[in-house]
Amino acid sequence: VWDRPDTRPGASLAVMAAAPMTWHQRAKKVLVTCEIPNLKDLVVTITEKSFNFAGKAGDKVYSMEVPLAHDVVVEESRWFVNDRAASIILAKKDDSCFWDKISTDAGLKRIVKPNLIEWLEEDDDGYNGLGPVEPEDDGRGGGGMGGMGGMGGMG
Repeated sequence: VWDRPDTRPGASLAVMAAAPMTWHQRAKKVLVTCEIPNLKDLVVTITEKSFNFAGKAGDKVYSMEVPLAHDVVVEESRWFVNDRAASIILAKKDDSCFWDKISTDAGLKRIVKPNLIEWLEEDDDGYNGLGPVEPEDDGRGGGGMGGMGGMGGMG
């Protein structure tokens, strides 16, 4: 079903593909990232039990449904896209539930993988927002190497 020509009437010779994604979670949300540059015509539909992802980049048409392992609050979930990636933020219906997997579809494990760089276990301080502030939320605009001062005495 992956990487096949789109044979719908009126479709171009685009290739259908599954969108590679990574995911991680915090106490109240699950964050899904799809790093495909220049996604166009992106549509993400979020329901309580799944999300659908469809968009184009170059000659590929990405389309997939991800049945979720746990329920989400649709009204508090959202998504956005920029020129490098698409991000989906799913609000957990049960904040006390640690997700050990994102989907009930075992076949998606090779496509929707854990983001091990951002991953925190439920007993880690940052999981509940008690640890260091995440870089995108620190109010400094991100980046920089604060506190690195000059190299005094080198003159």
